[in-house]
Amino acid sequence: MFESFFNFAKTPFVRDMPPQSLFITPQFKALQSRLAHTVKNRAFLVVTGDAGCGKTTAIRHFIAGLDPSRTVVLYVSEFNLTPRNFYFDLLNQLGIKPHFYRGDAKRQLVKEILVVTADNKQPIIIIDEAHLCDMEMLTEIRFLLNFNMDSHSPMSLILVGQSEIRDILKRVANVNKVHMQLTPIN
Repeated sequence: MFESFFNFAKTPFVRDMPPQSLFITPQFKALQSRLAHTVKNRAFLVVTGDAGCGKTTAIRHFIAGLDPSRTVVLYVSEFNLTPRNFYFDLLNQLGIKPHFYRGDAKRQLVKEILVVTADNKQPIIIIDEAHLCDMEMLTEIRFLLNFNMDSHSPMSLILVGQSEIRDILKRVANVNKVHMQLTPIN
């Protein structure tokens, strides 16, 4: 109805808008550059913004431009994500039947990430709605990044969430600081 009034060829602001039809702002370009830098350097990135501002759309646009022969994108968006469900979901996306126990599934995922990299592909794990993750899940994500005693990064990890994820991550960092303080021995 309003499409004809405004002479639109298509309905604007639909969820399935093709990436090439997006209006590219300077902020959108900057995010695309940061995502590219993160993938190139196999790094960790947190993307934040208010609800409905286009975070997932920007991620979808970025993924559409990746070479599928060189990357493996694993995307998770689940309310109340648990470590066990996280590992199960990623392993299922890789076509692997997950082991039942969380620790076994985690070791299985680590092994599969190394298999993917040995095949000259880069794993990219994207966790959308990350602001809904609890402390246990965020700690599990931190441990997942600890390859070869934190000397090797075979993948990129991108957390996408509403702005409160920054406060949540600061709390996780402060909790970890408390645990890492050394007590002097007298």
